[in-house]
Amino acid sequence: MKQLQNQIDEIERLLAQERARAAQHLVNDYQAAVRRETLLQRAFADQQAQAGRVAEKSVQYNIIKREVDTNKQLYEGLLQRLKEAGMSAGMKASHVRVVDPAQPPDKPAKPNLALNLLLALVLGLGLGLAAVFLQEHFDNSLKTSEDVERFLQLPVLALIPSLESLNGRRKLYGLPGAKHLSSPTLPATAAPLWHLVSGNGEGSAKLAEAFRSLRTSVLLSTPGQAPRLLLTSSAQPGEGKTTVTLNLAISLAQLGERVLLVDADLRRPCVHKAFNVAGGRGLVSYLTGQQEWTAVVHPSPVTGLDLIICGPIPPNPAELLSSERMRAFLREAVGRYHFVLLDSPPLLQVADARILAAMVEGVVLVVHGGATPRELAQRAYVYARDVGANVIGAVLNNLDIRSDDYYYGRYYRSDYYRTDERPAK
Repeated sequence: MKQLQNQIDEIERLLAQERARAAQHLVNDYQAAVRRETLLQRAFADQQAQAGRVAEKSVQYNIIKREVDTNKQLYEGLLQRLKEAGMSAGMKASHVRVVDPAQPPDKPAKPNLALNLLLALVLGLGLGLAAVFLQEHFDNSLKTSEDVERFLQLPVLALIPSLESLNGRRKLYGLPGAKHLSSPTLPATAAPLWHLVSGNGEGSAKLAEAFRSLRTSVLLSTPGQAPRLLLTSSAQPGEGKTTVTLNLAISLAQLGERVLLVDADLRRPCVHKAFNVAGGRGLVSYLTGQQEWTAVVHPSPVTGLDLIICGPIPPNPAELLSSERMRAFLREAVGRYHFVLLDSPPLLQVADARILAAMVEGVVLVVHGGATPRELAQRAYVYARDVGANVIGAVLNNLDIRSDDYYYGRYYRSDYYRTDERPAK
């Protein structure tokens, strides 16, 4: 019985193997058929694509063939016309005869030289006038005292010529915002000299006269007593406010009065460089409580003029300038000096100048003549006026008197203001 069962199991195992083999065979046949179907589909698609390309090329061939036929017809037509033209040129007309012989003209018909010169003159004059009008229309800078009075509604305190135009120099070296002289007696490594009316080179006598005019305008700017506490500022950097402040202070000191010049530009100080003052003691040292203000006063080479330089540049200039110590300093300084002049940053750059403008008796607005846009100058004036400052007037600085726009330039060029009695050569 057991042997029969074993035989049955063996037979069933063999049957299962055969069934599995048969099923695997069917699967393999199916997969092979699928692959063949796929290959046939790809071949069919390739044939379809090739047939499409053949049709497309056939269309292009027909188009090109039509163009060839058209060009051939055009060529044949042109060749026929060329032959006809050659034949016509070769034929001589027997009915042509000379009526009058040709005569050369006495003068050329074209060009008409006089008319062309007249047109060129009129056109050149018109273009020149148009260029002048366009330049005047697009130039929005303040160039004359009339421009300042018209657009700023401020009196012009002085017109300061540039030293380049006085000396005929093309380039001077120095700090931004102020002009300098290069002296032939100084070595190449020497520091440049400032334009100080105390005398340091050519043109200083003429500049001195311009700054004396500024001094007189400041002294007569307000009825009664002249402003003793003055702030000099500008709309933007590079307009020469520091140079104007230095020379105004020197001019006031030359009257025999005691003058204190304070470098209140705590961001880009320059006064110490102009007078070559060394040392770290300055206005910042007083405002931070390190020293009294009388201990940071430096004498200058000009009689009657004392200096307070900036000192170490602080991280918070606006806070120091708006402190009570700054107000106390100004009150005490006016009590000891007849004039106190402050050099400040530009009005449009930072708030420092507006803070100081509210503390002083008068503000002088420096404008770079022919360069500062009137919109910026107007905005600077409005900024100062909004804080309650008394803007006494404007100074047109760094004017090029070589230009015919400035009618007063002839006085400088002809030595109108002379300091001696010798006649002009």
